[in-house]
Amino acid sequence: MSSRGLSEINRSTRLIISLVLILGGLAIAAPAAMAQDEESILSMPAIFGDGMVLQQGSSAPVWGTAEPNVRVRVSIGSFRKRTRADESGNWRIDIPTTNVSPGGPHELRVKTKKDHLVFSDILFGEVWVCSGQSNMEWPMTRARDAETEIAAANYPNIRLFKVVKKVSDKPLNDVTASWSRCTPESAKDFSAVAYFFGRRLHTTNPAVPVGLIQTAWGGTPAESWTSMETLKSIDELSPLLDRWDQIVASYPKVKAEYDKKLETWKVASEKAKAEGKPTPGRPGAPRGPDHPHRTATLYNGMIHPLIPYGIRGAIWYQGESNAGRAYQYRTLFPAMITDWREQWDQGDFPFFFVQLANFKALDTWPVES
Repeated sequence: MSSRGLSEINRSTRLIISLVLILGGLAIAAPAAMAQDEESILSMPAIFGDGMVLQQGSSAPVWGTAEPNVRVRVSIGSFRKRTRADESGNWRIDIPTTNVSPGGPHELRVKTKKDHLVFSDILFGEVWVCSGQSNMEWPMTRARDAETEIAAANYPNIRLFKVVKKVSDKPLNDVTASWSRCTPESAKDFSAVAYFFGRRLHTTNPAVPVGLIQTAWGGTPAESWTSMETLKSIDELSPLLDRWDQIVASYPKVKAEYDKKLETWKVASEKAKAEGKPTPGRPGAPRGPDHPHRTATLYNGMIHPLIPYGIRGAIWYQGESNAGRAYQYRTLFPAMITDWREQWDQGDFPFFFVQLANFKALDTWPVES
C-alpha cells in the first residue's frame, strides 16, 4: 500500500479515536451535569429558619418533604437521628429537649443522599403563639411611649416570627414569615402585647431565650381561628356554618350586583367632582369566600401551618368581634382552645387570654352596651 494510503488510514483512525473519546467524555459528564441541574426537593416550612427558637424541656418536632422513601438525617449538637420519608415524601423527626440547656447558638442540619439544609443561630428556649384580633396585632409603633420603648427593644435572645395574613378554605402547610432577632427595627411593627409579654419572660429569666410567633388579624371572630372539624362537631355552632355556606353560594350573584353599583358610583363620583358637589358614598364590597371572618379560614391559613411546631403555650387577645354573640362565645371559645391543644398534641399547654379592653367610659346604670 502506498504511503499516501497509509496516511489516510491513520488520519481516519485518529478521527475515530477522537470521536470515541469525545462521546465517552460526554457520556461520563452527562450524569454529573444532570445532577447539578436537578432542583433540590428537600424542603421545610418557613417556621424553620436561621435564628429560630426550638422549644426546650419536651421535644421539638422537625418536619418537611423530600423524595418519597428517601432517608432523612437530622442533627443538632450531639443529637443524630434518621428516618425515611413516606410514599408522599413527608417526614418528621422529634428532637428530645428535656435535658437540653436553654441557650445556644446551635446549628441544625438536615440531609438526604442528594440534598442538605443548614440552619444557624438556633436557640433552645420558650416558644409562644400570640394570636387574636386587633388588640394582639396592635404594633409597637402605636404603643404608649412608643419611641422610647422601640429604641430599647434590643434583645438578641428574643426572636420574632410575624405571620403574613392569609385566608384559605383548606388547611395549608406553610406560611410567609421569617425569624429575626429582636431589635428596634424588627420590633417596631411587631405586636406590642406579644413583645411586652416576651420581654417580661426574658428579663425575669434571662438564661431562657424566647420565641414569639405573631399570627393575628384585626376585627376577626374566634370561629375564623377554629378548625372546620371542631366547628362541625358542635351542634350549637351550626348556624355559623350555615350562614357562611349561604354567603359563599350567593357570592357570584351578589358580586355581580356590587360591580354594577361600583361602576355607577364611579360615574356619579366623577360628575360630582366636576360640578364641585360632595362625592356620594362608595358602595360596600360584599363578603365572599376569601373574607377573614369566614369560618376556619384563618385557622387554615395562619394556624394549621404552624402545627406541630414545639411551643410552651399561647396568648390570645380577642373578643370584641364576638361580643354580639356573647352567649355562643361561651361554647365557641373553649372549643377553640381545646381544638388547638388537640391539634398540637403537646398536652394542655397554657393558654392565657384577654377578651375585652376597657376603652369606654364606665356606666353606672344599665344601658345598651
